[in-house]
Amino acid sequence: MLLLNNVKGGHQANLVLGDKEVSQPDCVKDLGVLIDQHLKFEEHINHTVTRANRVANLIHKCFISKDPTTLMKAYTTYVRPIIEYASCIWSPHTVGLTKKIESVRRRFTKRLPCCCNLSYSERLAKLQLDSLELR
Repeated sequence: MLLLNNVKGGHQANLVLGDKEVSQPDCVKDLGVLIDQHLKFEEHINHTVTRANRVANLIHKCFISKDPTTLMKAYTTYVRPIIEYASCIWSPHTVGLTKKIESVRRRFTKRLPCCCNLSYSERLAKLQLDSLELR
């Protein structure tokens, strides 16, 4: 038997199954997207940025060639899909989360030999890329 008990004006509900209370998770993963109780995606973005940075670091570490074209193809193949997966659902609306996502590409392009002394906008222009926000 499932009972719902309202707490604090209906903002939270305690789920009871028989005589045991069922705990409610803070965050749920659905089709690879983490969603919290308030339908915010901050945890998903943090998880995505961590995974994307890990793969980007492996690209810099494992590729013998430091040719920017080759490294950017590897980035496009391995990192960008991680960042852009289901972005139409979780697309950040706050500046802080947008910068956090963009930091992956900032860090990756900063480590390219031809771009280390350029600003981010100059690096994007040199590599003929759009910012992730525009994509």
